Amino acid sequence: MEKTANPLLSRLQLLQDLKFLIDRGSNHRIDYRRFRIFEIRLPTGVIDLVAEYQMHAGEYTLPEIANLIVQKYQL
Repeated sequence: MEKTANPLLSRLQLLQDLKFLIDRGSNHRIDYRRFRIFEIRLPTGVIDLVAEYQMHAGEYTLPEIANLIVQKYQL
């Protein structure tokens, strides 16, 4: 039986991968409790991961987007 790809699960996996890359790129300075499904909550504000991804998706790879987020928010 062939398994059909679920777009929601694919997008959630993409966000999970993005969060993993951000965590790694920040040298694990972000407390895991700050990570939500679609955002990262920091004392200085909220990072909307969906918006950040959509802004850069056509131009950059996922690791590059993670690096841009780490740099932009000085994580």
